[in-house]
Amino acid sequence: MTVTIFPSTIRLTLLAGLFAWGPIPFAPPAAAADKPLVFDKSIGHYKDLSYDVLTDSGLTADQRQQLFGGETAHYGPLTDKQRGTKRQKLEALLSRIDTTLVSRCETDIRTWLDRHAGTVPAAYKGRDIHLLRQGAVTYFRAYEILGDRKYLEAGLARADVIKKNQWPKGHWQWGDFGEDFVRIQDGFNDWPFWIMLYAHKVSGKKTYLESARRCCDILLTIQRPTGGWPDQWTFSGRGTPHTGVRHGTSFNDGGTNAPLKMMVMMYHITGDTRYIAKLDKLGPFIAKSNLGKGRVVGWSEQYLDDGRPTRARRYEIELPYPRALTRAVGPMLIWLYLMTGDETNIDLLKKAYAWQEHIRQKELDPKQIAAWKLMADSWTRAGRPMHYRPGWPDAFLPDGTNWGRVTAFKLIPWYPVNDAMKKKYGGFIHSSTADAGAWPHKLGYLDDWAKTIRGGGQHPEASGGFSHAARNDAMCQVRRALLEHRRGGRAALRSYYSHPTRYTADQYLQARIDAARRCLDSRTVKLVSAADKQGVLTLKDPGGLVPAKTRWYGPVLSKWGTSASTSGRYGNVAWYEWQLVYDSLLARGKISADAAARGGRGLESVAMQTHLDSWDVLGEWGMAAHEVEDHFDVPLGKPVTGP
Repeated sequence: MTVTIFPSTIRLTLLAGLFAWGPIPFAPPAAAADKPLVFDKSIGHYKDLSYDVLTDSGLTADQRQQLFGGETAHYGPLTDKQRGTKRQKLEALLSRIDTTLVSRCETDIRTWLDRHAGTVPAAYKGRDIHLLRQGAVTYFRAYEILGDRKYLEAGLARADVIKKNQWPKGHWQWGDFGEDFVRIQDGFNDWPFWIMLYAHKVSGKKTYLESARRCCDILLTIQRPTGGWPDQWTFSGRGTPHTGVRHGTSFNDGGTNAPLKMMVMMYHITGDTRYIAKLDKLGPFIAKSNLGKGRVVGWSEQYLDDGRPTRARRYEIELPYPRALTRAVGPMLIWLYLMTGDETNIDLLKKAYAWQEHIRQKELDPKQIAAWKLMADSWTRAGRPMHYRPGWPDAFLPDGTNWGRVTAFKLIPWYPVNDAMKKKYGGFIHSSTADAGAWPHKLGYLDDWAKTIRGGGQHPEASGGFSHAARNDAMCQVRRALLEHRRGGRAALRSYYSHPTRYTADQYLQARIDAARRCLDSRTVKLVSAADKQGVLTLKDPGGLVPAKTRWYGPVLSKWGTSASTSGRYGNVAWYEWQLVYDSLLARGKISADAAARGGRGLESVAMQTHLDSWDVLGEWGMAAHEVEDHFDVPLGKPVTGP
């Protein structure tokens, strides 16, 4: 029998009563006047997703997830009659769970964990960095779920190697460039930070908390006057060996978002407002750095300290990028709005979303959809299966007159370039004729590419680089925020991002019922039962589990459909097995009420990776490393005080 142990001494929990905001309200229902969204079956897309029509009325669970991301489960108090009915319902559901299937999955998970527990890389470099980081998360979560101390020890063994490689200044190494160099983006410091907090949570050892604090402290010294952070830094002032802005603010690959999250968490842990003292500057800087003209709203990926956009790699130039909105600016505007209540942040988010929705709707032209389908087929034939989603160019011109793919520091436009565009933005636009020696070897417009394919040729981008259709940035986090705001303003949005750190008896009963229902979900049962599945036993090492957890829905030929597929590059159902075991334990009361709650959604990362249901077995694991009901109870703009 599985016995799950959660010692109260190692949990860092903040109760709802500690917050000035008072009880978290339940999510309000959708407005009665909402009309269902219109889906055009002929092209396979929604006709209108603008702010004024946003609703989830009449959508299936999969449709809601695709458009709006994960859900937050809110449980209210029960009457005596309701409580009795719920208990009967729970018993009925428990009797239907396939315990044999659950037992097999748990056995497979334990077998796999035991097989790799002692295989700990000795060096923190190369691929071993990922094995150590992701393996630590895997074993810590396994300990929390299964309660076996050997999994705690396996996680701590990996965390110890990571901690040993922390530089005395507080940051972690990047390549062989030495202590003088700090790589901020791409998880080189925030991942170890969260793992140190996670190690502290499950072990209670202060040495891990001290390690996390030192990392936060050194990044605090690098914070720019804008309130943001650069991609990288050298303490000596020497040039850096990699691309990215130094004396500036980056919206690229977590350059600013990651340290922002760290500072907010360290404030919650210590009460020291030094960590959040400059974060209120980010809102004005984001507004100032908007490159769009008129109704066009958008941001470049990097900026100098004076607010001028700057370039980094060949495909990161001084133009507005949709992914800058979805993975950086959009989340930050949501976070800042929730922390400050400043309506200018949500208003700017609405304007940015409105422009992106305009692009999406313009690309719904049936002729263009047909052209893109031809190109998607071309990519597939070239060994790069793609699923086209309209409205996702690499970048667009500031006045919105054209957009397309960026490479070689120039934009490959989707539409013909007129004289006005050439005069205004000629330095940013590739010509429509072949550029000798340049990649791609043939440049052109959508119609030209479609004609080439119809004539038996191959789309010129089919064999290299990023593509319009391959973009994995997701608008669902922004769209979810706007949906909740439309429903009930800031209070509704705050409710969505909040969740208890511990359940009442009534809440726990309802959580157990929902977990039992998930155990009976037909897709979950089908996938974990499939003979040809790629389950946990097929993963080569613990480093493969966390990346395997992507979104649980979407077209199979996209990263969105990863977990719905049992084959191919992204096919893996390991996390379905973990979810089934976790839900079975919770349904049977083997996961404690406190452990099941885990706190609010927090400052979520890139939507396509972690914008998950609040009950997800992994969830936003970094934010759960220190459990807070409302991560946005942060006094931005207030005088600096000590802990």
